[in-house]
Amino acid sequence: MQVLCGPQRAAGTEPPAVPPTVVERGERVIAGPAMGTTYRITLASPVPGMSRGEVHREMEAVLARIDAAASTWRPDSDVSLFNRSPAGEWVPISTDLATLVEIARIAHDETNGCFDITVGPLLDLWSNAEQSGTKPPQAAIDAAMAKVGMAALELRHTPSGTRELRKTRTGLTVTLSGIGPGYAVDRLGERLSQLGSAGHLVVLGGEARAWGTRADGRPWELSIMRLPNDSADGVSSSLTLAAGEAVAFSTIHPGRSPIDPRTGKPVDHAMATVMARGQTCAIADALAVAAAISMPERTTH
Repeated sequence: MQVLCGPQRAAGTEPPAVPPTVVERGERVIAGPAMGTTYRITLASPVPGMSRGEVHREMEAVLARIDAAASTWRPDSDVSLFNRSPAGEWVPISTDLATLVEIARIAHDETNGCFDITVGPLLDLWSNAEQSGTKPPQAAIDAAMAKVGMAALELRHTPSGTRELRKTRTGLTVTLSGIGPGYAVDRLGERLSQLGSAGHLVVLGGEARAWGTRADGRPWELSIMRLPNDSADGVSSSLTLAAGEAVAFSTIHPGRSPIDPRTGKPVDHAMATVMARGQTCAIADALAVAAAISMPERTTH
């Protein structure tokens, strides 16, 4: 997948940006909880032949399907079943999970390994360390690193048309929090297009993507609140998205998150919010995480 615009950053001592919000309000807005945050969809015009409630139910069905495939909080989800499987066993998975893995592999390759959906053992290690108030010893980091690696994750399409996933390394797990929300944005927007929507803006947490334009022909606009800006050409508090554009944000918490899968340790940059654009929201989501990991150390004054 081609990246339309590479990662951008804005760093400083101010609080990070809150998730983008839609300027428009009214009867053409559909919203609700999803993936531990909220989603918000603004339609340029009513979907032909459908009530607002019917469209809302269609969106909820898409989110429920993705949740059943990719939620690590659900013990019966595809990804949870895979995570509990032994090394070497092929596990049948849904089309959604297979697509997520395929996109994640592309993002992994494009970011030189900064983005990695197998980073789960390291996330668990540092989460437990934070709760105990101690840093894990290098031996524990090395042990967790031995369970991480996209090369140990294999996907195949069977002759019958199903998808199967397996791990070749004991203890390897898949975590999709860095790409799942963006993927959900893509699927919601695509479903709306299938239903006949002429234009819509989909926002979920810190991810957004535009389809078409607003009813008056102007591009969709996001309001980005409290985004720190330490340069003259930094990211504005108002962001315009042309048709087809996607954007995602990721926040750096020094010494806590995100975890660099190449070192096994949290990034130690100054607190910042990074922004990335992509031709899909899933790719933008992954690029934002990678940008937060790879941005150089900065000193704020």
